[in-house]
Amino acid sequence: MKNLLGLTLGIMTALGGFVDLGQIVFTMQAGSLFRYSLLWVVLLGLIAIVIYMEMCGRIAAVSRRPVFMIIRQRLPGKLGIATLIASNLLNLITCAAELGAIGILLHLLTGWNDRLTLFAAIVLLAVFIWLAKLQWIERTFGLAGLLMAVFAASAYYQRPDWNAFAAGFIPSIPSGDVHRKMQYAFFAVGIFSAMLMEYEVHFYSSGAIEEDWTAKESLGENVAVSWLGCTLGAVLTCALLALGAIVFLPRMIFPDSLPVTLMPEAISFTPRAMKAALLGVLACVTGAAIETALSGAYNVCQFYHYTWGKNRKAKDVPAFTGIWVGMLVVASALALAGIKPLSLVNASIVFGMAVMPFTYYPILTIAGDRKVMGRHANGRLYQAIGWIFFGVVTIAAVAAIPLAVLTNGGKP
Repeated sequence: MKNLLGLTLGIMTALGGFVDLGQIVFTMQAGSLFRYSLLWVVLLGLIAIVIYMEMCGRIAAVSRRPVFMIIRQRLPGKLGIATLIASNLLNLITCAAELGAIGILLHLLTGWNDRLTLFAAIVLLAVFIWLAKLQWIERTFGLAGLLMAVFAASAYYQRPDWNAFAAGFIPSIPSGDVHRKMQYAFFAVGIFSAMLMEYEVHFYSSGAIEEDWTAKESLGENVAVSWLGCTLGAVLTCALLALGAIVFLPRMIFPDSLPVTLMPEAISFTPRAMKAALLGVLACVTGAAIETALSGAYNVCQFYHYTWGKNRKAKDVPAFTGIWVGMLVVASALALAGIKPLSLVNASIVFGMAVMPFTYYPILTIAGDRKVMGRHANGRLYQAIGWIFFGVVTIAAVAAIPLAVLTNGGKP
């Protein structure tokens, strides 16, 4: 039972990481424009995040080093500080976007004023984070996020063209003019970026240390958590893309808001299923808000060697507590100011891609270092695959901002 509940770390990381507000809307937009032809990016992103997440968990279990301690050790001083600033700015933007989505979802569920319900939700969320140990945060939002399975059921029962669906896992170049091809490339980079958002590995490696993973007992659990959690997230991402293709493409609708993306549930299922879908999305975006707020605190404390830990008393880790509270306060101010959540999350996806190599390079190098990892270091083949995916990450990072500018954020 303990090992089974331990999977909630991977489930929460995966669902809160790449089935959040950005992925829900962004992936449905991709389906509404390119049908199933971008499914291969989901498969590519799945393999990449599983490999790097497994490395993070293994490094944490063997060397007791979380991601930002590695970044401090492996990157030059100024570059390490720049990576810390960029990563926490990304965490802040993403947290604000997810909090804004919470207000929208609560309004859809209750009909109450979204600002008032958001303020009340933030207060309750802050109290919960303050009081709960990390394991209970994982279990609460990891298991509640499984309600997102409603989306997968909806996609299945709407009977997609399975031949076209299968063909989508083979990379292809769409027909059309140069703008359409650039738009296709932008959505490919965006989906890939959303599946490898940096805070996923920050939170995952920190959680592994909080739960006292060891090389002797936890490496098998690390593999299972990485594969099962991320595969679940990838299946739901495929379902979201399929819904975009089935529901929005024939109607020539470009889903540019969270309420519009929930239309498939209203079409195919009962009001109860609609509420289940809303609650599933609420669990995922809330989990993402928590991950980003805590990741901001983990990052700073690990980089500067401050004492940290969600499972410790607040008075024993004042820097850690102050930083996550500060992250939540600033993000809440941005959300309550009325900035559109989707605008924030679109910016975070592009910005996240641009700084991603500086997170994954140190992870890859230390995972292959036998002086640090001993017999648990990457083998030659595994290290080579890691470098291949790092090359893909770097290419996507270079292309992300130009593609966003040239395509106006992918808008048709």
